[in-house]
Parts: sequence; C-alpha cells; structure tokens
Amino acid sequence: MKTLYIVPIEPIDQRYTKQWYENIPKLIAKRVQVPWEVITIEGRQPKSGTTAGAFLDFGITNIYKASQVQDIAARFSRGEVKAGDKFLVTDAWNFAITAIRYMSELMDIPVEIHGIWHAGAYDPTDILGMKMGGSWSSNQERAWYYACDYNYFATDFHKDMFVTNLMVNPDRAFRSGQPHEPIIAQLSAYQNQEKHAMVMWPHRYNADKQPEIAEDLNNDVNVLITQKMKLSKEEYYETMGGAAAIFSCALHENLGISVMEGCLAGAIPIVPDRASYAEMYLPVFKYPSEWTSSIENYFKHKAELVAFINERVNNRGKYLPALHMQQQILIKDYLNANIMIDKILEN
Repeated sequence: MKTLYIVPIEPIDQRYTKQWYENIPKLIAKRVQVPWEVITIEGRQPKSGTTAGAFLDFGITNIYKASQVQDIAARFSRGEVKAGDKFLVTDAWNFAITAIRYMSELMDIPVEIHGIWHAGAYDPTDILGMKMGGSWSSNQERAWYYACDYNYFATDFHKDMFVTNLMVNPDRAFRSGQPHEPIIAQLSAYQNQEKHAMVMWPHRYNADKQPEIAEDLNNDVNVLITQKMKLSKEEYYETMGGAAAIFSCALHENLGISVMEGCLAGAIPIVPDRASYAEMYLPVFKYPSEWTSSIENYFKHKAELVAFINERVNNRGKYLPALHMQQQILIKDYLNANIMIDKILEN
C-alpha cells in the first residue's frame, strides 16, 4: 500500500485554509482507485490568526512548519516512509520541502513531492515580494520548485509569472485550479437570497488590495468592507449572500477566491482587467485596469468607475445570464484541482 502524506498550510478559519485542511483528504479519497493510506502531517499552532495586513502570522507559520518537519523526519527515521510514497505540500513556501528531498536522497528512499504555490517573493505586487530583498528569496523559490516533482498553479497568469520571473524550466509547472469543490454547493445555496444594493469588498486590509480605494468609493457607492466586521466564516458567507455585487481593485491576485465565492453566491463580479482576473472573467464584468492601477488613477477615473458599478447594481437582472455563464467557467476551470489529483494518483 502506498502512502500519501499531506503537509497542509495551517488551518485558519478566516481563510480558505481550514476548508482545505478538512476537504483535500476527502477529495483525494473519493478519487483513489487503488489502496492508499492518506496521512496528514499536523503542525503545532499555538494560536490561529494572521499578522496585520497579511495572509498568515509570520511567526506562528514557522512554528507550524518546523513542527511538521520534526514529524516528517521522525517518520523517515522510524522507517515509515517507503520508496514510492508521495508528499503533497499545500503551500510550497515551506522549508519542509528541503527536508523531505534531503532525507529522500541521503537515505535512498525515493519519494515524489507535489507542491501548490500561492504567494511568493517572485511576485512584486505580493507582500512577500514587497518586503523580501536580495537574491536569496528567488534562489530559495527556485530550489523548492526543482525539489518538487510537480508544481501547481491556480491560473495560467500565476504559472507564467512564476516561470518568467524566476527563469525556471516550465516542464514541472502545471495549471490545475485549486481544490475548492466543496464550497460550490455551500455557496450556491445563497444564489436566491434577497440581494441588497450593497457592494462587498472582501479582501484583507493590505496595500496590494488597495483598501483606500474601497474606503473612498464608499462615499458614492454602498461598499461593505468585510475585514472591519470580525465575521466568522458562516457570517461572512451569509453577508456575501445578500450582496448585489462583489468588487475588487487588487493589484495582486493569482486566483481571487473571495471574488469567486461572491460570484457563486450570486453577486455580480466587478474586477479590473489585470492579473488573474483578466484570464478568468467575462469582458462584461471587467473594467479597465487603469481605473484602479493607483490611487491617483482612481481619482482620475472615479466617475467612470462609479457609473460602471451602479449600472450593474441597478440593472442586476440584465447581467444574470452572463453571471450564470461565469459561474460555470469558474466551476469547470478554477474551483477544482482535477489535474493535480490525477498527477498525484498516477502510478
């Protein structure tokens, strides 16, 4: 019997990572055709939450990853890890990849490593890219990329940016969407909920998401900034279910799970024609990138943006056929990780 070790990103309720922690083993178990044992490598998480303006607590995440490495090393030392076993590291910015490859090669136990890429210093618009200097981070990301046998990216935009900026061979890079299937039915239940003349801004309050634009826009449009509300995941979805539209002005977006969630819940997506949005969304839902490419450009184009939003909120019924088409695109191409799961279960 082969073993798949899942090395998860720490489960945080405010993000999708808790959903992944619970659902990825279930998704893989549904697809297994031969006997597999699936083991989750737990990490120690003294508290749950994020560093202000970020997607993780940058201290706690290292405690979590370090304890995962301890667990994996103990399993190698006890002889539990066998040749042919596989590891799925659900956030490839994890030094566990180094440890796994190190032990695999030095102990002559060939294993296969699969890594999912999220944010990184390779992206100049991401918080890691903004804060990390020098060549060390690029070299580290390249090393993890080549240590993995398979690297997965949610969109072609994300994959192409990674390959181009790090100048790596694309032969082990795959666009696979992400494993969000379980939220489809959960959010679809909100589609027929009564919608209010409210536009939801769902992002973390960080510079790459440009919250100052959402704050100013609220003077002319009813914008709900969810990060100010301290909502549970259930409350967040209930609030999303009442939104007429969901708005983004993000500079950094490799997938954009929050806008996809809003779209599934029946909100009209309003997104800039840039980053992953340019690839994922129908033209009717995209406004010109220049309108929110900076706070200065926002003020130049504010009247146009307000008119664009109001037209879609006030004439919501007109856009429902396109919304239904958009939902199917997201479900088919971006809310599942079929390519990744197929690769993991090969051989």
